[in-house]
Amino acid sequence: MLNKKCFSISTYSQFEKLIHLKKNKRKILVIFIKYNLINGFGIDWLNAFIKLIKKNYSDQNIKFYVDAGNNYGLSILISRENIQYLKLKSNKTILEKINQIAKKNKVLLNPNFNVVDLTKIKNIKKNLR
Repeated sequence: MLNKKCFSISTYSQFEKLIHLKKNKRKILVIFIKYNLINGFGIDWLNAFIKLIKKNYSDQNIKFYVDAGNNYGLSILISRENIQYLKLKSNKTILEKINQIAKKNKVLLNPNFNVVDLTKIKNIKKNLR
């Protein structure tokens, strides 16, 4: 089974360091954005952050995986943004309803990724492979 990795970042400088270490531009890089960042800064910050990354690194293949926690309204707002993956904690009925909205916006709900937190590791090059 293929082990999918995504990288959790909290600053733009961490993202730039990750991009410079990445060698293959065709390989998909999945960026995980934590719930506390979105809850604190808001949906407008997420939209501006994604636009900044897409503008500066348009030649890279970058996808976004965003955590919405237990916040259902936030998950609906996030699914309308330019992201590909959404993480939501909820019961089965609410997940089915949010999944219908996510399908319309071409967002995959609760994918199976191994999240690598860049703030907790010392050797990023080893985990980037």
